[in-house]
Amino acid sequence: MEIIFTDVHNPDGVLEKPKPAIEYIPQWYKDAKAYLDISGKKAPPIEPIPGATIKRCMPVWDMMTAGYIMETPYDIYIRQTQDGPYFQWGANEAIIFQSMDQFQNHPYSKDINYAVRINIPWSIKTPKGWSIMIMEPQHHEPGPITCASGIVDSDDFSIPFNMFLKLRDPNFEGMIPAGTPFLQIIPFKRENWESEQVEHIHTEDCAKHHDAQFHGKHPKMFDDEYRKERWQKKSFK
Repeated sequence: MEIIFTDVHNPDGVLEKPKPAIEYIPQWYKDAKAYLDISGKKAPPIEPIPGATIKRCMPVWDMMTAGYIMETPYDIYIRQTQDGPYFQWGANEAIIFQSMDQFQNHPYSKDINYAVRINIPWSIKTPKGWSIMIMEPQHHEPGPITCASGIVDSDDFSIPFNMFLKLRDPNFEGMIPAGTPFLQIIPFKRENWESEQVEHIHTEDCAKHHDAQFHGKHPKMFDDEYRKERWQKKSFK
């Protein structure tokens, strides 16, 4: 599958295109120990202390490295005034000011007096039947700005878009430099789903079922069973 990023406003390649999220591993993750043993190496857990840390959690890894990271395309300076934050930027149209009425009761509007969007200069094209989820970079240290998450059917709508922007700290003042990671873009295939509710499994059968799911058919490892026997590697390039 292929996702296509096109810099509509700067065709000469002035801006950094979105890159695979795996290239943005946060420092806290790099510094974390994988195991709790005093040696820092893999060792049998001592109850009730588990042997591994969040660094060995593959669901966290998959979420953190899924898709692509988009950086802020321009320098944006925020100055605090008596009327609220004042946004400044360079020659490109980085910010669009809009009416607060456009927020219409959204939680973002409860503690701010400004409505701004940040322009995304990239068009994003996915294959037929595929959309993109857009959100903050997952499991990263919070940045000075946050954007409202959303889904775009990027197979049919691939023009550049914009995102509602909010200062995480309403009193923040300073520079948000171009190149600051601020969005994570994850492609997914659109499908229709139906939910089903099953009757409660007898307690003993339920315990056996979950034990089999957790330990597998051949419980032979202290940990990493999910990573080694069930986890499927994902690739974004």
